[in-house]
Amino acid sequence: MDSTTIRTRRLLALATATAIAFGVGACSSDKKDSTEGSGQAGPVNMEFWGWAGYEKIVDQWNTAHPNTKVTFKKIPSGPKGGYTQISNALTAGKGPCLAQIEYQNIPSMLVKNSVMDITQYANADMDKYIPSAVSASSVGGKIYGVPVDVGPMVLFYRKDLFAKYGISKPPATWAEYKADAEKVTTADPGVKFGTMLGDASGLASFTLQTAQSWYSTKGDSWTVSIDNPGTRKVASYWQDLKDKGLVAKTGSAWDPQFNKASEAGKVLTFVGAAWAAGGLKSDLQNLSGKWRVAPMPTWAAGDGKSASSGGSATSVMTGCKTPKEAVQFADFLSSDPQAVKSGIEGGLYPASKAGQEDPSLTGGDPYFGGQKVGDVYKASAAQVPSTWTNGPTFQQVETDFTGAIGKGTLPDAVTTVQASTVAAIKKLGLSVTDG
Repeated sequence: MDSTTIRTRRLLALATATAIAFGVGACSSDKKDSTEGSGQAGPVNMEFWGWAGYEKIVDQWNTAHPNTKVTFKKIPSGPKGGYTQISNALTAGKGPCLAQIEYQNIPSMLVKNSVMDITQYANADMDKYIPSAVSASSVGGKIYGVPVDVGPMVLFYRKDLFAKYGISKPPATWAEYKADAEKVTTADPGVKFGTMLGDASGLASFTLQTAQSWYSTKGDSWTVSIDNPGTRKVASYWQDLKDKGLVAKTGSAWDPQFNKASEAGKVLTFVGAAWAAGGLKSDLQNLSGKWRVAPMPTWAAGDGKSASSGGSATSVMTGCKTPKEAVQFADFLSSDPQAVKSGIEGGLYPASKAGQEDPSLTGGDPYFGGQKVGDVYKASAAQVPSTWTNGPTFQQVETDFTGAIGKGTLPDAVTTVQASTVAAIKKLGLSVTDG
């Protein structure tokens, strides 16, 4: 199951989480209702399309902003038809003013001229959000969305199984991770220390930790650098673990195969985003108190680099006649305390710095034995490099990697997808360089 599908299951939970009764005084991001700069006189009416349950939050906004009304339309998640709906509506001249867009899909929406450059309206408020989220919402130094959530990566591990196999502490480096994997497999070949990296999203996240990127832009030209030293290091490392039988083929939270292996005590860890905790809590309730969270292992001891997986922004669509007001609403969704709290209750980890201090994140978590897991998530989020640029053909990259991995090794897949991605971008009529 890919990260987009997994995150969608948590996003759908927002429909329940947002049933909280909000007070009008909760509008911390309330700005003076004004159509100045919008080019429109009188009341403002905007449509917002997304797949999370934002209805109650939109009602909260509308109560406090009677002259700036937002209508919410729930659509399928992006890969399940949502992006197609948005694109078709924009082509027909009937698109929304705002839409929920995953970070990795912002560039593909941009090359279709679907999203608007909102730098002049959003730039002043970007210091509310962690740098990596701002970077993920931007292309070529221009802002195309207000960050909503991020997916700081951590190591989820079974404390009870660590004790059983004589592992005293979580691995701090990838070298230690491999050593622990060898120790477990030697003790019991049927048990694996962790799970295999097996898709483009995972490989991209692990590459991000090396502070390298698969793409860069200069003006209107793209450079594709999927086959870079960082990606090679990651691909070779995980291929070696796979070849030596040190990791399981099962995935992570929400994967039925993983759940079965976990319940049987056959897998000790997985590396995943903060939102994966929701999968453990929903599908592995009987293992409450046995799981813990640790920082993602690093390539060099103490190098201070982590990674992120998933996350989305609220983008202003091309053709929106009130971009200023649209950005004000988007900022409200991402930074108003009650709106952020609802997102947290729905399983999202906020991109806003203040949101990461919410009491629900800073206290002890009973599922993880009372551990203050929010501290680990926050530290990881702060250590994500801001070097990453998403490319304009995300779905093609996902599909091509899946096919290539099925036919050969991870390093071979890197070579194959480098070439196919350059070709795909050329097919879009864009200027591209093979990096």
